Amino acid sequence: MRARGSPRRPDPVQALLWAVATFLAAAVIGVVVYKAWPLLHPVVAERAVLRPACDLRATPCTLSFAAGGQVTLDIEPRGIPAVEPLTIDVRLDGLASPERIEVDFSGVDMDMGFNRVALAPVVDADGAQRYRGKGMLPVCVRERMTWEARVLLYYPEGLWAAPFRFDSLRPGSRAS
Repeated sequence: MRARGSPRRPDPVQALLWAVATFLAAAVIGVVVYKAWPLLHPVVAERAVLRPACDLRATPCTLSFAAGGQVTLDIEPRGIPAVEPLTIDVRLDGLASPERIEVDFSGVDMDMGFNRVALAPVVDADGAQRYRGKGMLPVCVRERMTWEARVLLYYPEGLWAAPFRFDSLRPGSRAS
């Protein structure tokens, strides 16, 4: 019998079960991070150079790859408003058809979560390689938010990325 006020001895079986449960939880978290890492942070084989002079809110913008070829991104409606449906159009010139193409929207100064849009090939009258999809920017607490829209081209030999930057305004904002 235990005397009053004396500490209770821990049960070794219960301590072992807690240790095993903690180890299994850590292992599951590790596997999830390991599997999700390439999706969230893909390794880029070829990257186009950012052209800050082009205003994607006003006109389509084109970037060139050092290895050759160009990618043009167009987002409508003009102004690229937050929390409104956007039509995303990508045109490829001088590039092989990728296995798939996506546009990844990420906040430059603030993490806004995973926001990636898969694009589908579109038959164009002039024979150009076009890809189109629908997306949306989330609303931000800031009045002005700087975004990077990365066009991701998936090729068997690696991922090619073309970064385009633009600002969006919070709905109801008067700044321009």
